[in-house]
Amino acid sequence: MEKAITSPRGQLSQSVYYYVMAAAILVNIAGIGIPFFSDDPALYAMLARNMAQTNNFTDLYYHGRDWLDKPHFPFWVVALSFKMLGVNTIAYKLPALLFYFMSVFYTYKLGRKFYDMQTALLAVLILLTAQHTIMSNTDVRAEPYIMGLLIGSIYHFYKLKEKFSIAHLLLASLFAACAVMTKGIYLLIPIGSAIIGDYLFKKDFKGLLQWRWLLSFLLVCLFVLPEVYTVYVQFDQHPEKMVFGRTGVSGIQWFLWGSQFGRFNNDGFIKNSHGDPFFFLHTLLWAFAPWAIVFFYALGKKIRDIIKGKPQPEYICLSAALVMLLIFSISKFQLPFYTNILFPFFAVITAGFISSLAGGAEARFFNISQYIICGLLLAVFVALGIAFAPGKIILPVILFIAGAGAVFFIYRQQGQGYRPVFLLSCVVMIIINTYFVLVFYPVLLSYKGDEVAACYVNTNYPGQQVVSTAPMADRFDFYMKEPVAYATAEEIIQHKKTNTHLVFADDDAMEQLKNSPRRIQVLKVFDNYFGENLKLSFINQATRKSALIHFYLIRVN
Repeated sequence: MEKAITSPRGQLSQSVYYYVMAAAILVNIAGIGIPFFSDDPALYAMLARNMAQTNNFTDLYYHGRDWLDKPHFPFWVVALSFKMLGVNTIAYKLPALLFYFMSVFYTYKLGRKFYDMQTALLAVLILLTAQHTIMSNTDVRAEPYIMGLLIGSIYHFYKLKEKFSIAHLLLASLFAACAVMTKGIYLLIPIGSAIIGDYLFKKDFKGLLQWRWLLSFLLVCLFVLPEVYTVYVQFDQHPEKMVFGRTGVSGIQWFLWGSQFGRFNNDGFIKNSHGDPFFFLHTLLWAFAPWAIVFFYALGKKIRDIIKGKPQPEYICLSAALVMLLIFSISKFQLPFYTNILFPFFAVITAGFISSLAGGAEARFFNISQYIICGLLLAVFVALGIAFAPGKIILPVILFIAGAGAVFFIYRQQGQGYRPVFLLSCVVMIIINTYFVLVFYPVLLSYKGDEVAACYVNTNYPGQQVVSTAPMADRFDFYMKEPVAYATAEEIIQHKKTNTHLVFADDDAMEQLKNSPRRIQVLKVFDNYFGENLKLSFINQATRKSALIHFYLIRVN
């Protein structure tokens, strides 16, 4: 019989969880219309826009040059969204958001499958309120796609393991193939380790040899053929093309190896000379906040129990998450958002531990650790509100008061145990990310000069084409209503670009133009914060100017 979530008086209090869940869903959706404030989303949007406008779904081009850095699946999806909804920010983010909620759905399914409704509900709330998942739904890259496809594939493969079904076979194989066409063939590792690990822990070695697994592998190979075809047509048929300074590049070889294994081995087109085996452990402290400490404890306890021979409700989450986390950690190519794809499995592991708490030392550990984490997060929230945008401090105050009211209501309804502390942690994350959506991101966007410049040109110089000397200012290109031409400062000085008198220039180009014989008139200067990692000098409004560079809209005569 499933456990109900009840108050001390025996009255059903599950509605409180649904209220918090609704607020968490809203804060995940709220950033869908916020313009791009980091570099990759604008780049990906430009690639998909080119697909949609040219109806060329085979080749990926960036500024007219062949582009080989990511597989096609997210670009196909976004290009179709652009065709249906127009080229805009919401059309870019909406598909990723749907795949993210696909991961939420399958997190719930896994929780119900191996535990009970209470644990499934906790897992969903953990996933909805983990800090970097909320951020990823505003700053959209490939991870929301992978989250949904990965856990969806593993769920259906497990159902296929239990009983053969054509529907589970097709869905599992299709989701796995789409995941591969999103980020690379390495994503078969967590899928395979989840199912193989379950067999091994249960000592069911014969099950690994069933013909259904060979059939599913063949189906995955069949479903990834569109990607193989596209990279073959664009690159293998044209060995003369220059890619990262090389000719004779095989798109198929890149897809099957270099797209991710090349990064992990640090022998691909893009290299990283740094690597910290503990990078993701300390990254998870903020990325999976406020649940990271509890997750680490739950993971350690699960491993300890397995070593002692204690049967576990499930092994697939541990097998999928731990193997991939180890691979990420030994790789030299490490980025904070890589582990997002494992958050659904982290959520189920953490929820399984929390729902088992009935008192004692572990319950005290959970309560104390969450109180400390929530206190630290609120302290950072207050400090950020004061330093980053002191002129808008009233909103953090209102959010704080509203959160305090919600917590008071929760504690009256939920009584003792882990439930009030769990819901307090959720409310804290909702408050913080509401502030991000309403204040932090809009202020940050005001210092993204290429996006601000595009809006300014669209308003004040409608219909006029602009020549850009900043090829990496992708937000300017994406948000401009007119096509953007590109030229170097030298080409403008030498009169090689004569079809316009408006130029969008960065600091370096501006310096060259000022020292040239050409006459220039500065129409507008735009402050710009370069990069995605926020420095303290930028966060503090008093020292922000020292962290800025500039873009310029100029007229060349």
